[in-house]
Amino acid sequence: MKPLLALAILTLTSLLLEEKARQAAGDARDAIDNAVVQAREAKLSLAHSVERQPVISLLVAGGIAYALAVLLPARD
Repeated sequence: MKPLLALAILTLTSLLLEEKARQAAGDARDAIDNAVVQAREAKLSLAHSVERQPVISLLVAGGIAYALAVLLPARD
């Protein structure tokens, strides 16, 4: 009787874990979809800002490039 009860408990536990795994996969899929949408919106916003103010965009990009050149060690 005990082995049958243990098998039933193991089966139920397995089913519960499988359902939790499916839920986690669905949540991860939703998070990825949201991240993709936000990245597209950010890209469009940045493109719009660059089109409106190209000189400022070049100055910002140059400042970032200079900061990276100063902070990162030179390769020999």
